Amino acid sequence: MRDIWDLNAKIELQKSINQELSQRNSELEAEVVDLKKGQAALEERARSELGMVRDGETFFQLVEPADENR
Repeated sequence: MRDIWDLNAKIELQKSINQELSQRNSELEAEVVDLKKGQAALEERARSELGMVRDGETFFQLVEPADENR
């Protein structure tokens, strides 16, 4: 009986892991579809991850003033 309980516990743990991985796969699949379909997702990724800017755009970077008490 103890082996059965241990196996049942392992099965439940694996089900939980599988559920998390399934959710992750769904999110990745949606991202792939977005990247294949439209330029908007691709542009968003280029802007956020690579800091790219379109021709004719002006990039402004705001910098917090240094703390004079340091």
